[in-house]
Amino acid sequence: MRYFLPVFLLLFAVMSPLVAQKKRKAAPKKKPVAAIPQGIYPLKVSKNGRYLVDRFESPFLMNADAGWTLLHKLKIEEVRVYFSNRKAQGFNTIFLQLLPPKPDGSNVYGEAPFQPQSDFSAPNDSYFRYVENVIREAAKMQLLIALAPAWLGCCRANWHDVQYQNGAEKCHFYGAYLGNRFKKYHNVVWIMGGDRDPLREEQAQRTVAMAIKTAAPKQLITYHAAAAHSSTDVFSGEQWLDFSMIYMHFQNKQGGGANETPQVYEAALTEFQKVPRRAFVLGDAQYENENLGNDFMMRRQIYWTILNGGSGQCYGSSTWEFSSNWRTIMALPGVNQMGIFYKIFSGLPWYIFRPDISNDILLEGRGVIGGDDYATVAVIPNHRMAAIYLPTGRTVRVNIEKIKGSNIRALWINPRTNKRWIGGYFKPQGSRELTPPTLDEDWLLLVGNVGRK
Repeated sequence: MRYFLPVFLLLFAVMSPLVAQKKRKAAPKKKPVAAIPQGIYPLKVSKNGRYLVDRFESPFLMNADAGWTLLHKLKIEEVRVYFSNRKAQGFNTIFLQLLPPKPDGSNVYGEAPFQPQSDFSAPNDSYFRYVENVIREAAKMQLLIALAPAWLGCCRANWHDVQYQNGAEKCHFYGAYLGNRFKKYHNVVWIMGGDRDPLREEQAQRTVAMAIKTAAPKQLITYHAAAAHSSTDVFSGEQWLDFSMIYMHFQNKQGGGANETPQVYEAALTEFQKVPRRAFVLGDAQYENENLGNDFMMRRQIYWTILNGGSGQCYGSSTWEFSSNWRTIMALPGVNQMGIFYKIFSGLPWYIFRPDISNDILLEGRGVIGGDDYATVAVIPNHRMAAIYLPTGRTVRVNIEKIKGSNIRALWINPRTNKRWIGGYFKPQGSRELTPPTLDEDWLLLVGNVGRK
C-alpha cells in the first residue's frame, strides 16, 4: 500500500494532458470573424467644407442609387446581385431605409425591428444582425451605405408618429444603440428625416442624431427634408449635421417655365452660397420611370447640381420598391448615363469648380433662368478651365479671354455616350461662337488651357 499513492500520482500526471487534449478536440471550433474591409472609408468633410473626402483625403464624388426598401424586400443572395450590378454600373453609394416602411412590417425573413412593436428601447437583435450582414456585403464591394434610422415619410404612413410617441428617453436609447452597433463599419453614413421636414418630430430627430454622433463620431450625418427644402433649411446650426442634401422635383416644370418650386440649379446655387459652407449632394429628385421621369431629366439634374457646387447625387427609379421585375428596371437608360457622369467628372477637378455667378464666361446662349433649358457654367479658381452644360443643343458665344493660358481648347462631350469632339483651338483673345455636333441633344462643353503656360 505504501507504493499506491506515488503510482496513482504518476498515472494522474500522465493521463491529465491526454484527457485535456481530448476535451480540446471535442470542443467545437469557433468560426473566425471575417475582418471588415476598410478601403477608402470612412468619409470626412473637406477642410474647406465644400465637399466630401475619403480617408486618404481624396475628393469623394457621390454617385448613389435609391435602394430604399432593400433591407425589407431582398434576401442576402439577392442583395449580392443588386450590389454587384450597381457597382458595375458605376455607383458607389446605396441609400437605404433601416426600418420597414410601416411600423408593423418586417424583413423578408419575417423579423420585426422591435419586440414589442414600435418600442425604440427594445430592438430585435436578429433584425439588426441581418442589417449588419448587408453592410458587410457592401463593404466587400467598397460601397457606401447611407442609412435612414426611421423614415418620417411625407404622408403620415411611416415612422413619425412612432418617434413622437416614443419620447426623448427611448429615442436616445435607439440612437445610442445604432451608433454603438454600427460604429465598427467604416462604410456607413446616416440620413435623418425622410421626405419630410421635422415639425413636431424635431426633438426626436435631434435626439437620435446626437446619440448616433456621440457613439459613432466618425460616421457622417445628413438630413432628408421635404421637397423643395434642404437639410440646412430645417437644421441649419446643428453640430451633428455634417453635410446637406437638396431635394427637388420636376413637377410642373414640363412647360419650361418657373412655377411654384425652384429649379434644381437654383436650389444648388442657393445651397452653395450659404454661410457657413456645407458640402451638399442632390439627395432626392425626379426618378427616371416615375411621374413622367426619363433619362434626360436624370442628366439635367445631376449636371446642374455638380456645376453649381454639388458633391454628387442619388439616382432614383422604381427599383427602390424591389417589385418582381426589379432586375429589369436596373437596366433603364439613365443608369448607364449616371455611370458616364461619374467617369467624366472623376477625370475633372469637380471639387474646385465654382458657379460662374458673374456671367463672364458664357456671353450668349445661356437661356432664361427658371426654364428647363438654362445652361449652367462653372470655372476653376485659376480660370484655366470652364465647364458649361447645355440642356439643349444650340450655338453659344464663349468669352475665351476669361480662360487663362496660352492655347485654349474647346471640347464637346456627349453625356449619353461619353464620345468627344474637338470644337477648336484658340488664343486667349476675344470671344468665339461654338456649336455642338448636333442640335437636338444636351451637351457638356469644356473650355480650357492645353498649353504649357
